[in-house]
Amino acid sequence: MRVPITDVPLEVRRVAAQHLESLRGTELLNGAEDAHLDAHAVPIYRPDIDGIAYYELTVVGSGGQGRLLLTRGYSSVPEAEPRKARKTSSTEQTGSGESAGGRVIGFIVASNGRHDFPVAHWSLNRLPPSRQVTTDPRTGCDPDERREVNAARLYRLDALAYAAESEDGELVGQSGQLPGLLSGLPHALEGFAGQIASASARPLRADRDDSSAQDARHEVERSKHEPPTLKRSDEGGWKAFKERYADAFGPLLDHLRTRAARTWELEDLIRKSGEGILAGTSHRAALLGEAAIELRGEGAKYVEPTIEENPSGPPSLVLRVRPVSLRQEVDFDVVVRYRNGEHEKLRFFVVSREVPSNVRAEQSHQRHPDCEE
Repeated sequence: MRVPITDVPLEVRRVAAQHLESLRGTELLNGAEDAHLDAHAVPIYRPDIDGIAYYELTVVGSGGQGRLLLTRGYSSVPEAEPRKARKTSSTEQTGSGESAGGRVIGFIVASNGRHDFPVAHWSLNRLPPSRQVTTDPRTGCDPDERREVNAARLYRLDALAYAAESEDGELVGQSGQLPGLLSGLPHALEGFAGQIASASARPLRADRDDSSAQDARHEVERSKHEPPTLKRSDEGGWKAFKERYADAFGPLLDHLRTRAARTWELEDLIRKSGEGILAGTSHRAALLGEAAIELRGEGAKYVEPTIEENPSGPPSLVLRVRPVSLRQEVDFDVVVRYRNGEHEKLRFFVVSREVPSNVRAEQSHQRHPDCEE
């Protein structure tokens, strides 16, 4: 199932790497400061989406394990019983035949589209889902007791549910409980907004006190709105499950896309206008490999860039902004050219506390033609 990480779209790698970089130096990576993304990734599918829906990126490092934290949509959901991170040696063979170096600390599942949040699921103290689906439940979910399965595809079905499929389309492993298929769930949920079924009871006679309340009779009035009738229908096995997945969960998947849209809008604004760095502070930017760095733009003169080496993985770029007082925000770009020929441009702007937060000077958006690519 695994592919080289360079096969993962650059934008997806950027999201995952920057998410991990944002944790560096915090308690979550205590003892695993050299954590980085593994050289391989696993494509993840979803029955209602054509093509690859997500990518699983394994977090590895030579240090100890981090503190468990699962998130969905940037909301933290701690898990009750953390699973110990599995230690691998440099000679251990993985399912793809490649050797894995370092200790498996966790994983990041990043969306390959706007059907879900950019980071849909992650953990710093749990095996990646591609390994969870090969854990034999009879061993008490011990990650060191894994059974071999002929898995060709990994599916994400719910927040914490994954399934492995063989080359001929058979279910060969799973992690978490597969969601039950529902029939009768309307796709246009908006039509039921405010239509809450209710019932009210009124006594047929008025009494002075409650002494005769036991024998009191009431008139019951029910609202006319009736909720849809939902039924579970799990017949047909794995293949039928995939075929009916989009219809059964369509309204819920549409709601997920709508919730994630706001986060994607913010990501678009950052790519277009840049990410602000307050004067006198620093910002960490993940690098995806060995690279040459160039700063361009008016704001570059206020920035001191430093490459922070990682003995086990790609370095990090630390941007320290001098404590200056500015009348307006000033932009700068970080142009990154990787050794493998890939390149990306990260946009930032320097702002001091004196600048109004709701105003951007128009000239701060004007860039020299040489700064555009």
